[in-house]
Order: sequence, then C-alpha cells, then structure tokens
Amino acid sequence: MTDLPDIQTTEEGRQYEKNVMLVLQGEKKDYPSYFGGMKVASGNEFNVFSPIDDSIKFGIFQEPEPGIMIEAVTVALKAHDSWSMKTPSERAAYFEKPLEMIRLRRLFYAAMVTVSSGMVREDALLEVDRLIEVMEKAIQDAKAASRMRSVGVWAVISAHNSPFASPVGHAVAAMIAGNTVVMCPSKYCPNPVYAFYDLMEKAGIPDGVLNLVVDRKDASTEELANDMRVTGIAASGSGDRLEDLMFLQVDDELKFINEIKGMNPAIIYRPSDMKSVVRDVIDSAFAYSGQRLHSCSKVIVTADDQQRFMDLLVENMKDLRVSDPVNDTTFTGPVISAAAAKEFTRLENENAPYIVIKAPLCRDMDGVNYVSPIVVSGLDDENDLNFMDSGLPILNVKVVQDLEQAFLEIEDTECGLSAGIFTRDQKVVERFKNEVDVPFHYVNCSSRTIPPAYRADLRYFTA
Repeated sequence: MTDLPDIQTTEEGRQYEKNVMLVLQGEKKDYPSYFGGMKVASGNEFNVFSPIDDSIKFGIFQEPEPGIMIEAVTVALKAHDSWSMKTPSERAAYFEKPLEMIRLRRLFYAAMVTVSSGMVREDALLEVDRLIEVMEKAIQDAKAASRMRSVGVWAVISAHNSPFASPVGHAVAAMIAGNTVVMCPSKYCPNPVYAFYDLMEKAGIPDGVLNLVVDRKDASTEELANDMRVTGIAASGSGDRLEDLMFLQVDDELKFINEIKGMNPAIIYRPSDMKSVVRDVIDSAFAYSGQRLHSCSKVIVTADDQQRFMDLLVENMKDLRVSDPVNDTTFTGPVISAAAAKEFTRLENENAPYIVIKAPLCRDMDGVNYVSPIVVSGLDDENDLNFMDSGLPILNVKVVQDLEQAFLEIEDTECGLSAGIFTRDQKVVERFKNEVDVPFHYVNCSSRTIPPAYRADLRYFTA
C-alpha cells in the first residue's frame, strides 16, 4: 500500500495516515477465543489479511474447537447472575474509560477500521463516531435509571458491513442493560472487535460478561444462534451466514434485533434537482463498494425521468475512483475478500448484456479485491438482482411507466433496513412513508446518512 505524503489533501487526512501507519506497524500477535476471562487456543490457526493488500497480515487467529460456543454461553450465563445485580450506574462505570479512549484515539480506531475492512476515511470515521454516540447515550441512560430488568445472554453476530459501530454498539447496550454477551464478529475483519475487547479487559470487566469467538468456517455461528440458553440475538450484516439466521427455529421468547442488509431501494419521481439525485444515488450505491448496511442496490425510476437520470449517471460514473482507501481522493476501496470479488465477477459476466456503465478500473493497486462498480438495467423479470441484494457494488436501475408501478415494484423488493425516494412532491413523500414499511426512510438524500446500530439502545435489551 502506498504511504506517500501526497495522497492526503487535509490536515486530518495527514493525521489519519499517521495512525494508519501505527496500525500497520503494530505488533502482530495471536488472537485466541476469549470466554470467562480465559484465552483459549485450539491449535487450529488461520490468518486474517487486509482487503487493501494481502501482504498486510494482522496475526494468527484460533479456529474454535467444537463446543467452544457452548462453553462461552455457559460462562456468560453464570456471569449474568452477579452482573445483573449491579446497579445500572455501576455497570455503566466500566465503559467510561473505554469510551474516553475511543474519543481520544478517534483517528486511530478509524485507521484500524480502514485497514481491517477497506473503508475510506469518511466511512471509517462514521463507524467510530456512531459508536461514540451509542456509548454516550447508553451510559447517560443507565445513570438516569434506578434499575433495569435484563433478559440473560445475548449473542452479537456481525459481518464486515459495519465492523465496529454495529457489533460493539449492540454489545455495549446489552451489557449496560445487565445482560452478558457472546460476540461472533466477521471472520474477514474481526480486529476492531478485538480492540474493543482489549479496552474492556483493561477496564476490569468481570470475567464472563464479555466473550469473543471468531470462526473461519462459520460453524460456530449456528451453534451459538441455536443455543436455547441464549435469550437475545443481535444480527448485523450481509451474506449467507447472516441471512440464515432469519430461518432459525427459535423459542417465541427469543429477542431478535434484525440489522441484516437488504436492497435499500430508492424511487425517483419528478425530483427538483436531478444532478443532486445522481450524486446521492452513486453515494448510496457505491460508498464502501456497496457493502454498507444501507447501501442501495436498486433504483426505480419512472419513464419520464429515465433519460435525464441515465445520462447524468453515466457522466458521473466516469469520475468514480476505485483505489487505496487511505488516499483522500479515493471514492471507494476494495471489496472485503477474494471470495466477494469472485462473486462480483460471476455476476458481472452473467449480466454483461445489461451493463449500462462501469466505473474506471483501479490502476494503482494490485490485488483481486479491487473491482469496478457497475450499473445494470433491463434485466429479465426473474433475475435475482431485481429482488435480492448482492452486497456488492452492483446497482440495478428498474424503469417503470409511472408512480403507481413504482410503488408496486418496491413492494416486490426485499428492502431490508431502509428505502428512499427522490421527489419534489410532498404528497408522494407522505404516501411513501405511509406505505413502504421499513425502519428508515431516506428522502432526497444519500442512504449513507443513515447510521448503523439503530437499535443499539438499552430499551431493546431489557425485559
């Protein structure tokens, strides 16, 4: 990865780059499983590499042995008795020093997110700042409460889409509410969660309150999610590992926080400024290479607006830069893994006749993870890209005749966490908000403005 001084255009960028170098120069160490305050090694080791450059290795991780998740839940269940008896203020006190450290080293943790996930600085800082917000609110709410009724053990299962704010935010809220936690983060970028564990260990969190296992083969995810002693699951991200959680055979009493990525589609209908719409659509679709929790992978545009929208989209896509995410002038960096890049290439080849525009190729970085975002249109009705999210930088433009068809189209779309609309007609905006049932509506703005960890709030983790 380049480290030349001319890749930064701001003072914050230069300070951020220094912190990137600190992350890269950090000690390479073993990363065991943690439960009950113990470091557990299995002898089955695997490496984790940065998606930016496969010469960047973080250290050696331990593949968990069968039954480790069961043991992690056992110790968490045991720790819950004494942890839940503490007052909310007593529990919150354990998180004050970690919060202060994250505030003080904001750029360092953003740099860690970038190196681990491939996010550009803007998105990495959003991850850190969102986590700070969540922790501040949880601590404040706990100090204002006389008591809280916890529910037990929470499983926090996450992917790369939000590698810091979502898993850590949910874990913090769960613990401050009086629950104990078993975390199972992304196998591709677990380092931010391990960094949080280090902070909590130094803060003296009691053994068994916070437990951490990462699994290269994902077998432990199912083992954890199907443990009937787990009373809550917070699931965040995309991919088969997360989507499979939606089909669990679970007890009716299980609490489930669903932050699983969908298409986050948008309707375009008579907007006031099409140039601004196109910029927001590109931002929504291709920031973090289409991998954000709220990345938009489908736009529904009426026939009257099609030509103007498509002309401007093609024009603006020509300037989209895929490169080293540390570089200030980079719009988006790599996809998370070689497997993701391979899947992107498969979908690109299968849908080649429908590609309208492709962003310029990455010329200055080696590695298969750097792919060029594409826009497709005119897909066959049965094509999965019409209905299901790929989690990759592929935007499907669906053209419909009128507004009524646009609403019918969005009903047949797996929206997920959000949906958007670009229009100057306020009556249409109100109809959209009333008829499109999603947790978040984004209106005349980028979906990038929607924060991760929207349910990382104490009220979701109490009885």
